[in-house]
Amino acid sequence: MMDILRQNAQSWGIKIAFGIIIAVFIFAFGAGGFNGNTDPVIAYVNDQPVPTQEFMQVYRETAEALRTQNPNVDSDQLQSPEFRKAVLEQLVSQKLLEAEAEKLGLAVSNSELSYSISQIPAFADKDGKFDMNIYQAFLQSRQMSAATFENSMRNSALIQKLQEYVTLPVKPSEADARALFDSASEKVQIDYYYVPGADFVKNIKVSDKEIEDFYKANPDKFTIPGRSVVKYIAFTPEELSINETVTPEEIAAYYEANRETFQQEEQVNARHILIAVDENAADKEVAAAEKKIKKVLAKAKSGQDFAKLAKKYSEGPSAPKGGELGWFSHGAMVKPFEDAAFALKKGEVSKPVRTRFGWHLIKIEDVRKAGQKELDQVKDEISGMIAQEKAADSITDKLDHAIDLLASGMKIDKVSEELGIAFKKSERATVQNLSRAFGMTESAAKTIIDLPKDTATEMPIAIDGGYILVEKETDVPPSLSPLKDQKQDIESFLSQQRAMQMAKIKAMAIMAQLADSKTAAKTLKSIKKDLKTSEPFGRDGFVPGLGMNPKLAQAAFAGKKDQWLPEAFELPGGFIVARVDDRIPPKEEAWAAQKDMVMDAIFQQRSNEVFNAFLTELRSKAKVEYVRKDLLN
Repeated sequence: MMDILRQNAQSWGIKIAFGIIIAVFIFAFGAGGFNGNTDPVIAYVNDQPVPTQEFMQVYRETAEALRTQNPNVDSDQLQSPEFRKAVLEQLVSQKLLEAEAEKLGLAVSNSELSYSISQIPAFADKDGKFDMNIYQAFLQSRQMSAATFENSMRNSALIQKLQEYVTLPVKPSEADARALFDSASEKVQIDYYYVPGADFVKNIKVSDKEIEDFYKANPDKFTIPGRSVVKYIAFTPEELSINETVTPEEIAAYYEANRETFQQEEQVNARHILIAVDENAADKEVAAAEKKIKKVLAKAKSGQDFAKLAKKYSEGPSAPKGGELGWFSHGAMVKPFEDAAFALKKGEVSKPVRTRFGWHLIKIEDVRKAGQKELDQVKDEISGMIAQEKAADSITDKLDHAIDLLASGMKIDKVSEELGIAFKKSERATVQNLSRAFGMTESAAKTIIDLPKDTATEMPIAIDGGYILVEKETDVPPSLSPLKDQKQDIESFLSQQRAMQMAKIKAMAIMAQLADSKTAAKTLKSIKKDLKTSEPFGRDGFVPGLGMNPKLAQAAFAGKKDQWLPEAFELPGGFIVARVDDRIPPKEEAWAAQKDMVMDAIFQQRSNEVFNAFLTELRSKAKVEYVRKDLLN
C-alpha cells in the first residue's frame, strides 16, 4: 500500500492525476483520529506553517484515492501512523517544491490554468467539450469552492513546471535508447547436458548413526510447535444455512430468473493411469516407461477393470482412488493430456499420452456437452445459495445473542445448544493453522492461541465470510518429534543431498573434460546424443524448460558462441553443463516499433532519478519542524 503512495508521489496529493479529480471527501476516522484537535498548525517548513486543516484534507483525499484504486485496501492501513506520516512527508515535499518554483520565477498564468481545467475529462460533455455546468455541479457535490480547487490545480501545475525545468537535460539520445533496447531484447539459447541426482540415489547407503547424528544436530527441524485445541461456533452463511428451509418453488423461481448464469462448458469425467518419468530423463528411461504403460494398456483392452489397474499400476496421486480425476473443463490439464481426453468418447481408453509428468492412459467415464444446465443438475446448488442468503440475514442477531450468553458466563457448548448451532472442535492448531483454515489475520489467530484455558473470546473474530466465537479447551506444549517418526524423511533427505553432490562432481568432471582440448572431442561425442537445446531466453533469468535461473542466464550472456560455460548449474533434481548455442539480436522492425516507447521510458526513469535527487537536496537543506506529532499516532 505504501508502494502505491510512492508511485503516485509526483501527483502531489494525488489530486490532479489524469482523469481523477478528488475533493474533500467525508472520511470516517477511528478513535484517536483528528476530531477535537484545534491546533491550527501541524508542522513548519522553513518557518512557513503547514495548517492542520490542510493536512487533514490531503490525508482524506489520498486515502480516498487509494480506496478508489484498490477497493480491498485495509482501512486499518489507511489509518496507521505509517500512512499518516507518509502523507505528511509528501505534503512537506510539496511545500518545498512550491517555494523553490516561486524562487526560480516559475508561475502558472490564468490562461494556462483555464486550459488545464478545460482538458479534464471529468468536466467534458458528450461531445468531449468542457461544460461549465458539469464543472460547477462537481464543485457543489464536493462542497468545494472554485478558488480552492483552482488553487490546488495551480500548485500542481507549478510543481509540474518545476520538474520539467529540472529534468530538461536528461533526454536520452537515440544511441542510448538503442543500446538499452538491444541489451534488453537480445536472446540467447544454450546446449546443455543434464546430470540427474536420481542416477546416484540407489547406490547411496545412509547409516543409522548418520541419521541419528543429523537428528541430534538439528532439533529445530523436528520440534513440533506448541498448539491449542479450541471449540468454536462459526457465524457464516454456509454454517447457518443448514437450519434454513428452501422450497422447490423458490428453487424453480431462482432458476428461471437466472437461467443465463447456469451455462456449462464442455466437460469430461475421467480416470487415468500414470507411469512417471522425468521430462528431462534419458531416452532409455522414457522408452522403459512407455513399454510399461503399453503393457497396462493391453490389460485394459482385454477387459480388465480400469480403476483396479490404476490402483495397481498408476504412480500418480490419484492411484488410491482408481485414477479418478472427476469432471474437468478445457484448460484444467496440461495440453497433451487435455487434447487426448476431449478427443475420446464415453467409455473409450486413450493410447499412451506423454506429458511432462510421464506416460498416461486416459479413460472417459462420462461427457457433458457445452450448453444450458438443466434444473435437476443445479437444484442442489441453487438450494444452497438461497439457504445461505437467508442465513446471511440472521447472522447479526444470532451473533449478538451469542455474545450476550458468553458474557453471562455460559460455556460455548451451552451457547451452541441455546442457539441451535453446532459447535466444532479444532485439531491441535498453531497460529499459522488457524490463520490459513479460517482466513483470519495472524494477529487474530494469536489472540486465540493466547487465550487462557477454559476462557472465550470477548468479541467475535472476523474470518472469511463471517465471524467465529472461540473458547480455549487445552494447550499442547512444544515437543520433539521422535526419531522413529523422522527416520525415513532424514534418510531420504541425506540420500538426496549426497546424490546431488555426486551429480555436481560428475557434471564438473565432464565440464573439465570439455574444456581440455585433449579430451573435448571424445567427451562431446559421448554426451552428444543426450544434449538438448533450450528455447531462446532473455536476461531476466527465466529459461524455458529449466525454470528461473538468473546465474545461468548471466553466464550465458557473458559467454561466446560454442563456448562451454565455466561452471555447472544446479537445477531441481540435478546439474547441467552448458554452452552457448546462439545469440539472437532483436529485429530492426521491433526497434522501429518500440523506439519511441523505449526513449520515453528512459527519459521517465532518468527524470525521476534527477528529480528525486533534487528533492532530496531540498530536504537536506530545509528546516522542518513537526509541531503535532501526536496527530500521526
